[in-house]
Order: sequence, then C-alpha cells, then structure tokens
Amino acid sequence: MTARTHSLLQAVPSVTPYLTTGERTRRRIKTFGLRMLAKSRLTRLIGYRYGGSGVILMFHHFTRNTRAHLDQGCLIGDFDRILAGLRDRGREVVTLDEATRRIAENDPRPFAVLTFDDGYRSNINLALPVLEKYAAPATIYVPTEMMTRTINAWWLGLTELFRSRERIEIEPMEQRFTCPDTNSKIAGLRRAVAWVWEDFHRAEMLGPTFRNHGICVADIVARHVLDDAGVKAADRHPLIEIGAHTTTHRALALLSEDELRADIADNKAYLEALLGREVPHFAYPYGPPSLSGEREPRVVREAGFRTAVTTTPGCLFPAHAGHMFTLPRQNAEFTADSASYTECGIDGLFRALATRGGNPLAGVTAPAA
Repeated sequence: MTARTHSLLQAVPSVTPYLTTGERTRRRIKTFGLRMLAKSRLTRLIGYRYGGSGVILMFHHFTRNTRAHLDQGCLIGDFDRILAGLRDRGREVVTLDEATRRIAENDPRPFAVLTFDDGYRSNINLALPVLEKYAAPATIYVPTEMMTRTINAWWLGLTELFRSRERIEIEPMEQRFTCPDTNSKIAGLRRAVAWVWEDFHRAEMLGPTFRNHGICVADIVARHVLDDAGVKAADRHPLIEIGAHTTTHRALALLSEDELRADIADNKAYLEALLGREVPHFAYPYGPPSLSGEREPRVVREAGFRTAVTTTPGCLFPAHAGHMFTLPRQNAEFTADSASYTECGIDGLFRALATRGGNPLAGVTAPAA
C-alpha cells in the first residue's frame, strides 16, 4: 500500500457492517417460508412442470459449524438430511454418466447428481462418510492451481481476513471495516464478495490487502484443499469421480480465446496425467461470469468433454440431451436451512421464480455435441 493510498484510507471512516432490520426480516421470512413449503410439500405441485426427471446439486465445502466459517459451506447435518430426503422421495443418486444416459433415453425414473466444486478436504473428511452411508456417488471438480497451491483463491482470503481480524482495510475497495462480532464479520464478508462479483477484474487487486494483513492465501489453500495425492486417492474411491474446473478458476468470459482454450485444456491434461484416465466432465467457475454466450460451451466441447455444468438453477429434462454443455445445477448450500432450500429446488421452485412461471427450458441455447 502506498503512502498516498494509506493517507486516503485514513480519511475514510471505518464502518461496522450489519444487515439492516429489513434485510434480517426478509432473510427470516425467506427461511421460514422455505421450511413451510418443504414440510407442506406444496412445491411438488410446481414439480410437475419444473421438476423434470433429474437434478444436479452443487456443493463446495462442508462444516460442522457454518458460523465459524462466516456462513460459508454446507452443514454436514444438512447434507445428511438432503440425502435422506432424496432417498425418501425415491430419487436415486447417480453418476453423471448415468444421468446423461437417462436424459438421452428419456428414462422417467427420478434421479439426482451430487457435485462438489474446488476439491476441499471436507469433501472427503466430512462428506464421504455420508456418501458411504447412502451409497451415493459424487463428482468433485478440481482446478489445477488449487492442487499446486498457486491459485488466487480470493474468496478464501477474504473469509480468513474477516474471520481472523476485527479491523480491516481493503485498499482497492477504499473501505475500512470494524467487525467486533460474527454478525458484522458475515455482513462485511458479503459486502466484499459482492464488490468482486460486480467486476471480476477486482479479484486480481486483493493480493496487497492480504499481504498487509499477514494472510498467505497459499497456506489457506493447503489447509483446506486436497493436493495431488489427495485428489488421486479420492478418485480411487468407488463413489468419487474427479472432474475438471479450469486451471486458474478465473471468470472465463474475461479471457481471450487463446487464454480460454489453455485454461480449460491444460486442466484436463493435468488431471488425466495425474489420474491415468479420461476426465470427461467439467464445471464452469462462478457460473454466469464464465459464460458470455456460445463461446465457452463450444471450447469446452472442442476440448473433449462430454458434459459441463453451470450454476443456473433448474432441473433436467429430455431436451437437455442436446445441450450437455450448459446443464443447470441447483445450489444446495450458503443458506440458513440447506435441506429445506434443496427440497424446494429439487421441485424447480427457483427455476419457476427465475422464469416468472415461464418455460422451464428458457435460455437453453448451447449447441449440441
């Protein structure tokens, strides 16, 4: 941080971020409403139009205490409840290969696919025993630079920054925070993450902030993410399949054509050399910021993948057989009640809301393989 920047920041008053009363009220109403909808099973009526025959669920990391991680990740108890709910509803948890077969053959049997992004150790330490309990397979999508510890995991850096510090200065954001308790830390983290999401070029600006606060992102990644040996061991488990997630985990829409091809192809080659097998499945980092149109799905297809998943909410229909490189996924974490949220998502509630009651397949435009 330059002396001028430091001087300018000192003139900026420090704020203690909290959710407003209105925001807290809306969150409570939303959580209560989702719980009531899930318990009443009213969303199953929506499912007749929006539920499709299958759903892909998206997770990142798992925890026994989301408050300690500033509301990041999925409670492992909620994950158990989600899998129990799938079983009770007669939804078989299948691999991506089996899911694509069912879509192509218009198989009416209901199914679900479990996907974990980024390769966190908690996928194995916490989630795998639950997968074994229900004999449920899962795909873990891993970026190369997560394994090599060279990634700009800015979201992990920000989480550690707010978790471990009370006074925080984020120079490129021109913002000073005072966060004396967990609620203010959660609110501050959300504000900082939203700032990056407004313009993903900002992710590259946070390195000096982390260094100024004594935070080493590489060390955080090493603590929380599988290395080469861990990824290789995970892939040998009969319930786990490793998928590709780019080399650098950057927003792909910001890259040139050459950068895009390299970021995707190099990750595939790295994983295939490590695992000694084909890696046919891919996940876009961040979702919409990695999809500018048809360019990214085309490059993924040309790289030799068979499927690619997005973060667009929605369920799977036979029509997706021609659009395997923009498969929708339902978020199943980062909520006050992941199990109820997921129960509603499985029935297509969030797709119904996103389309305002319109066509559940609206926006499916990527070319077929």
